[in-house]
Amino acid sequence: MNELFIIIKKELTELLRDKKTIINSIVMPTLLVPILIFGMIKVTEMISKSEQEKAIKIGLVNAPQEFTYLVKQDSLNKITTYDESIDFKSLINNETIQTAIVFPHNWKTQMDSLNSAIVQVFKNGTKDNVNNRVAKLLDTYASSIKEKRMAKLQISTEKLTPFIQKDQEVSEQKELIGKRIGGFIPYLFIIALWGGCLLAAIDLVTGEKERKTIETTLSLPVSKFKVLLGKTIVASILGFIPALLNLVGLIIGLKVIDGIPDTFKLAVDEMLNFQSITMIMLLLIPFAIFLAGLIIALIASASSFKEAQSKATPILMVIILPLVLAMMPGIDFTWKTVFIPVLNIGLGVKEIMAGTIDITMYIAMLASLITFAVAAIYFSYKKFADENAILK
Repeated sequence: MNELFIIIKKELTELLRDKKTIINSIVMPTLLVPILIFGMIKVTEMISKSEQEKAIKIGLVNAPQEFTYLVKQDSLNKITTYDESIDFKSLINNETIQTAIVFPHNWKTQMDSLNSAIVQVFKNGTKDNVNNRVAKLLDTYASSIKEKRMAKLQISTEKLTPFIQKDQEVSEQKELIGKRIGGFIPYLFIIALWGGCLLAAIDLVTGEKERKTIETTLSLPVSKFKVLLGKTIVASILGFIPALLNLVGLIIGLKVIDGIPDTFKLAVDEMLNFQSITMIMLLLIPFAIFLAGLIIALIASASSFKEAQSKATPILMVIILPLVLAMMPGIDFTWKTVFIPVLNIGLGVKEIMAGTIDITMYIAMLASLITFAVAAIYFSYKKFADENAILK
């Protein structure tokens, strides 16, 4: 055991001498999440404000006077009147107008007869700001017509409203927010963990080859398995630290950044308590060892940093796909998903943050991750023990 600690100390010392390692593994993960949160809030505010202040160009055909007046009430609405329906597709595509509203020529007759009429709206589906503002105008106009019809027919609002739906949320806000954002949080952790493991593993194996020190390490009176285990542990530590610091950055960001609703902050504070953080970290420890072992196995035969990176990078897609699936509706944390690596973490973290995790399923998931970690170490040892591959 003492020999293993010596290997771990040696590898950590070499890695932490590099300022780039400290910046990438400690400084950046701590600052990254608060910067992302602050940036997203500010960019969203700027885009929303900018969109609301933009003028929109509306083409009108056979528009009744009441609707034209309603549109003109907002000075940002620029109206162009057309006598008949023309090629509005070309006009919208070349941005002469942004949308066109065509009323039927017999609109007044239809309304006086209390009939329904068809109003055509020509639009570009990608222009959400324009479409939403036009939809709001049409809804307001339709509501005013309904009120006039009800008054004319002497019908009360209650008679046209058979029931009023009143939603009663039975889940706690913690559970609601946890289920909605819980799938995004492991995405941050695992990507940071992957990046740390990748850089450390390449430096500890391929980096030693390039520095011509791998022979010296292997000639030490220590078994190859302990050398491999030491490198795997150090690589997993350098992956685990960024994931942990990402969590710290998330907590700090939610506490100090303005613009986040207080109710949301309180719910997140309740979700990210000592128990939930401990449970999440316990999952990431064996997963970090699994990733480190898998990466070392893949890059054992690589003779350059570039070759090692090309061999290990495809694993990222294998990681991202389950994380994306974990964020999709309809995919739940069940006994069918509890043993699927990465996906189980994504779904499990959602349950942990929502406070609905089944402890038996959690233990089964943790046991499966430990099993995968042991298998990855065994697999990497088989590759690392091959001197023809490791010394080439």
